[in-house]
Amino acid sequence: MNVSLVVHHVGPDTAKNLEQMNIAVTQSAKAGAHLVLFPEAATTGLILNDDPKHDLMLGEPVPGPAVTHFIELAKSSHIHIAFGILERDGAGLYDSAVLISPGGDLLLKYRRMDPSWHEHCHDPRLYRDGTECPAVDTPIGKFAFAIDGDLFNDTVAAQIRQSHPDYILNPQARHYDEGTIDHGRWEVEKRDRYLARVKELETTVIGTNSLGDTAFDGGTFGGAIVIHANGRMTHSLNLGMSGMIVAAV
Repeated sequence: MNVSLVVHHVGPDTAKNLEQMNIAVTQSAKAGAHLVLFPEAATTGLILNDDPKHDLMLGEPVPGPAVTHFIELAKSSHIHIAFGILERDGAGLYDSAVLISPGGDLLLKYRRMDPSWHEHCHDPRLYRDGTECPAVDTPIGKFAFAIDGDLFNDTVAAQIRQSHPDYILNPQARHYDEGTIDHGRWEVEKRDRYLARVKELETTVIGTNSLGDTAFDGGTFGGAIVIHANGRMTHSLNLGMSGMIVAAV
């Protein structure tokens, strides 16, 4: 399988975010990718501020306008599309991700289980977490999602071990508190931790992180990785760069 990992610059203009994603899907298909992966909250950015009027309006139903849009794009481009989206379900908000088939089927919807995405937001009636980590079989492999910190959540890991997916899709919106882009810090503080965790899970992890400005989303720093089940990283995109890599996995 060839997978395209996309890091696009996410900002306050949702239409521009979608335009960048559209271009990346088309480019990925032309490059021979079978699947294209975008970051967490790829259409809006993960920009919660604990104001229900603001935060709930970031979300939309799944399926809703964005998912319907990418269903049509998956069909016309003949490619699987996976991306993170803030999902509004009634008065609740979930940090979700979806996988769409080239035939336009919504193959998988996952709601993030690890609560760290809303650690500064305090209304449990609004900020909600999922309880299940399903996997789905496709012609290109069996997939499950683990959004950002889910990868290190033991409850999520236990469910992943039960379903035995071939690939874990890991969309992220990660930043340092200072809003810095520091590749050396990633190498020293995080890289080996990721390698060890993937080796524990014994499942290939494909991840891509959002790229934003400090004033917008705290300065998500980008980066993309493919780490195989044996704990070996074979592909990566440096922090601070927008772009995409197409990897055979």
